[in-house]
Amino acid sequence: MAKTRSRRLNPGVAREWTHGEQALLERHYLNMTWRELQVRHFPHRTPAAIQRMAHKLGLKKRDVQMAEKLPWSGEELLLVIRHSPALKAPEIQHRFLPHRTVIAIRHVAKKFGLKAFSSERWTEPELEILRRGFPQGGIQQVKRELPHRTEDAIKFRARAEGVHYVPRGDGEKGDAWSAEELRRLEQNRHLPAEELATLFPHRPKRAVINKRHKLRWAPVQQWSETELQRLHDNLDAPLEFLCRLFPERPREGVRIKRDRQRRIVRRSSGLK
Repeated sequence: MAKTRSRRLNPGVAREWTHGEQALLERHYLNMTWRELQVRHFPHRTPAAIQRMAHKLGLKKRDVQMAEKLPWSGEELLLVIRHSPALKAPEIQHRFLPHRTVIAIRHVAKKFGLKAFSSERWTEPELEILRRGFPQGGIQQVKRELPHRTEDAIKFRARAEGVHYVPRGDGEKGDAWSAEELRRLEQNRHLPAEELATLFPHRPKRAVINKRHKLRWAPVQQWSETELQRLHDNLDAPLEFLCRLFPERPREGVRIKRDRQRRIVRRSSGLK
């Protein structure tokens, strides 16, 4: 009896498994190796003890291992390659490859040398910002609200969420005008520049004016004496500065008028 009591007091003797531990093992045994289970969830258990309990509970990895011997399709591999930089293996499994184990997905990612750009988990508020902002302004707009996220992390997470940037034209990157925008521009080309620009809220006013001018849809507008005097007083100023002085006129129209006025001035100087 003394020996029995001493064995029970011996810290080396295995403790009884609780219902919570068994449930934890059932939840994670397919997605982790025995060693990973020990490190993450059962630090007080040995891998052998965890394996024995799994066998006792009827949890078998053999069927899963047999399934993993099935060859991976090209589509499955592309899913892992596409989403590994942004999503962790359990999320990839849950969302895209429920028939594959987390361990198998990790092995594929490792085989291709894929690493996550950010180990920091995306919160739901961050994902809301991504889903709202990415279609409107792409990576840069999201990064303004989430400066701690890298551009690559934003790009790959957007891909994983299935959101895409819809070009609207920011005046800097030269986004192409859509057929619907061009139709709207043509139908309203007679409007004053200020009013016309309000029809394209995602494009700078200058971009709208310039586009109308390039398409030769701009109404003929004579230069007033006040405008000519203002131009004459600033003939040597850079073109960008002149465009700011004449916000209602297209860039090319300002350039042409400036060059003409310069020639007139030179010609007058030559006569003198």
